[in-house]
Amino acid sequence: MKKIRIKKEAKMFLASFLVTVAILFLLTVITALYYKNTKTLPPIINSLIEKVTNTETNGLENNLPMNILVFGGDEKEGGRSDTIMLIRIQKDFQPVIISIPRDTRVKIEGIRGYSKINAAYAYGKSKLAINTVENLLGIKIDRYVALNYEAVKKIVDAVGGVDVEVPFHLYYKDTTPGKELFIDIPAGLQHLDGEKAVEFLRWRHNSNGKEYGRGGDLGRIEMQKKFVFALIEKVLKPQNLIKLPSIIQTATKYVDHNFTRSEMIWFVQNAGKFSSQNIMTAVLPGYPKYIDNVSYYILDEEKCKRFVEDLNEPEIVKENIRIKVIGESGSEKAALLKSELESKGYVNVVLVSQKSIQNSTIELKRVNRKYIEQLRNDIDLSTFQVVYSPDYDEKYDIYIKVK
Repeated sequence: MKKIRIKKEAKMFLASFLVTVAILFLLTVITALYYKNTKTLPPIINSLIEKVTNTETNGLENNLPMNILVFGGDEKEGGRSDTIMLIRIQKDFQPVIISIPRDTRVKIEGIRGYSKINAAYAYGKSKLAINTVENLLGIKIDRYVALNYEAVKKIVDAVGGVDVEVPFHLYYKDTTPGKELFIDIPAGLQHLDGEKAVEFLRWRHNSNGKEYGRGGDLGRIEMQKKFVFALIEKVLKPQNLIKLPSIIQTATKYVDHNFTRSEMIWFVQNAGKFSSQNIMTAVLPGYPKYIDNVSYYILDEEKCKRFVEDLNEPEIVKENIRIKVIGESGSEKAALLKSELESKGYVNVVLVSQKSIQNSTIELKRVNRKYIEQLRNDIDLSTFQVVYSPDYDEKYDIYIKVK
């Protein structure tokens, strides 16, 4: 297998998948609130899940981990999925949210040559899209959810809009027939209605390309997270709580899925077990490339293989863990931590310094949480903030910043 060279711009295709997370999270929260108050599921949810004919499960936790494939898009785009995510619910109830870039170059069953992965849904809806992802990653997809961006628009309008801080002027214009899109959102605090909210989340780059990724990819992801939490906060305001049944009824018109009734009830009843602090978000390792004048995202097969293997959380060998300890210039704390780690049996530890550090953090660069579990067994992590940011382009498994 030929090793593919990796470029740093590989992260640029993360796109706006958090809009899909927002809808899933919102539907879970508002349905859970309804269930808590009435001890029944909303009628519209009951109506939807009654249509599902799958065999019901007894205790979904026995079936974890579970792989859920999520599609988000707009029918105006010709049925192509604008957003593709794999959400893996681990045995500890915590999700790993994996973005599959829509331009990923793949073979689609029944289609000659190579295509972009977002075309699979257009050609054969969820069945062909699931088949394509399973063949690509070598994993089994257990369930799927397909969402239309219209759901975001309806929810935002139903709660009276959302206030979001826009970091810089977002401008994009596409005049392609059938795919017309115009985005013009000024910088600063903006009140977004449903239409503007969808534009905000669909934005990828300005038409001139010069402002694409300003502030870095992490900055753009953080921008989208702020929107998600702002929307959740708005939905849960007292004046909007009374609208929950109608919001649920409206949003679910734009959702297709194959969950069983018992699985949906389980998610509602166990929503409290999920912690937003431990959610991992990642993008499949790869890089953008033009082939025959077509823009693709090329997966790094070797790193994707390691990524998928780590989803199964195999046992970790302490001697193989690669750690970079970063300390403030002139401080001895980082050097002492390095010595402590080495005394505990960690042999791949390097020490570097930087001018200043704001907070003591431990940053996990792999999706396997056993790295952190092993570290927690050996040293006191109570003074550190644990950050989950998987990135298989990084050389080290764990970064430790010592304030």
